[in-house]
Amino acid sequence: MINSVFFDELYKQFAWFDSVFTPVVKNCSSEFFFDGFEYKLASISTNMNVLSQNETFFVTKIKINSKNDVYIRISQDAINVILDKVLGKNNRRFDLTEVTELEARIITAFNDFLYETLSPNFTIEPHRRYTEILHLTYFVKSEVSDNAAKFIISVPREILSPQELEAKEQRFEDNDFSNSLVEVNLILGKTTFPVADIKKLDVGDIVVFENSNSSEMTLVCNNIVQKFQVKPNIKIIEPYDTSEGDNMDNNTNTNLWDSIQVDMIAEFDKVKVTLGELKNIEEGLIVDLCSVYDNKVSLKVGGKIVALGDLVIINDRFGVKIEKVNDTTSSPSNPASEENSIEETENGNNQTEEFDYSDFEVENPE
Repeated sequence: MINSVFFDELYKQFAWFDSVFTPVVKNCSSEFFFDGFEYKLASISTNMNVLSQNETFFVTKIKINSKNDVYIRISQDAINVILDKVLGKNNRRFDLTEVTELEARIITAFNDFLYETLSPNFTIEPHRRYTEILHLTYFVKSEVSDNAAKFIISVPREILSPQELEAKEQRFEDNDFSNSLVEVNLILGKTTFPVADIKKLDVGDIVVFENSNSSEMTLVCNNIVQKFQVKPNIKIIEPYDTSEGDNMDNNTNTNLWDSIQVDMIAEFDKVKVTLGELKNIEEGLIVDLCSVYDNKVSLKVGGKIVALGDLVIINDRFGVKIEKVNDTTSSPSNPASEENSIEETENGNNQTEEFDYSDFEVENPE
């Protein structure tokens, strides 16, 4: 199991390793070979297998006490980068399986020199066994080669005394970005409808979401789902006469399929709100969203658009006054059906799949 606290600690200490080890590596290389090598500390890890996978290394083992060693591993590709710079490019590529005695001595001498230069930073107890090893992976590149290759310094973690990176004063405040915009979905409510009633939706109908509250919405932004309080917009409050009853035709001659209850949600399609408004939502403040009330609201079943309309408030509940209905089962010859169906976007692609009543049709058995 990965110790996240430990890796967070390593992250904070990275700057110390980079400031202590990297200049030594560069200076050793310049003094032992020539100037012109670039070294970059790429990672600090306790997992050697990932770092050395599919790589061949020349390894120098240096004993630091009776029970522990430091390892310096230079990859075959890194040795090629160094030799190309030192000896000049030639057709012969360095191969660890055919290393000459002179080449082995040169590489070993450099590794020993590097350790001796780094050792003042180590605190070593003579007879202590160290169990936790840190692997510092560097990439080396020269001005005469486009290739970058790695070498690894492996040392016991306990012989080091790294300093954690101190947190700097914040350069920005939340208020600096309060007017920046972000796209979110605003869900107004959810209710259940029989399939038969969904089929009868028509322009001018008002669908009231009984479980909604005109003072509350739900925000969806990526993986964030957050309910929040809003100031109701009195301009969209509709008078409601309960004596009119339900506009739906109570036709009892429906089949079993038509009586199935499905979930319908009402939501604004993507709207833009400011980060300042999101901050207020996070802090539980009541948010004034008057700017979004003029946006069209989608009625969706199973993620598919059933209808579009305008937001209204009836008896402290959100409702949608239908302006367009998506009826893919209507005859193309019916002009009213074509006029009232939901139009596609300009590029011919609706981001949300449109509703098809055939999804609820059942074939009659022969």
